[in-house]
Amino acid sequence: MPFVTEELWQALPNRKHALIVSPWPQTQLPRNTNSIKKFEILQALVRAVRNARAEYSVEPVKRISASVVASNEVIQYIAEEKEVLALLSRLDLQNLHFTNSPPGDADQSVHLVAGEGLEAYLPLADMVDISAEVERLTKRLSKMQKEYDGFKAKLSSPKAPEDVVRGVREKAAEAEEKINLTKNRLAFLKSNMLVSN
Repeated sequence: MPFVTEELWQALPNRKHALIVSPWPQTQLPRNTNSIKKFEILQALVRAVRNARAEYSVEPVKRISASVVASNEVIQYIAEEKEVLALLSRLDLQNLHFTNSPPGDADQSVHLVAGEGLEAYLPLADMVDISAEVERLTKRLSKMQKEYDGFKAKLSSPKAPEDVVRGVREKAAEAEEKINLTKNRLAFLKSNMLVSN
């Protein structure tokens, strides 16, 4: 509410101009680039974990374990901030490990690259019920394949106008890309089912 802000501004001492026409305040505070870099590293890791949780439709209340792999310097900083990392990423604080080499169950984990030299491994079994996810993705793949076949049928029609054909081609390309991504994810999940059995 700008009128309230303006009223508060005018109540401050030594104010000559209205807030709306006042210059932005200049600060002379020193910038600690090392702290900024550390924060950006933590931010990238949180973003990567959140994206993986969203991609695999992990319930928001579910806490998952993780292994963070990085150099000793990065690990030292992130380990100091592990409570913040666990809180922002919904990770299980008791099962949050820091190391400089991939964990033994890396082939059964979702591998995240958060930045140069910063990786995380999230055990797939902690995130989703693999058999239910395979079933869900199989149904979704079947539906996407039908949609893609419909686009291909429309493209085979010789009487369609060029602008319609162009739009259908774009939709078909998008559908094909989604189908390939879903097939890759399904293959990954099925390989994990075989390993876990």
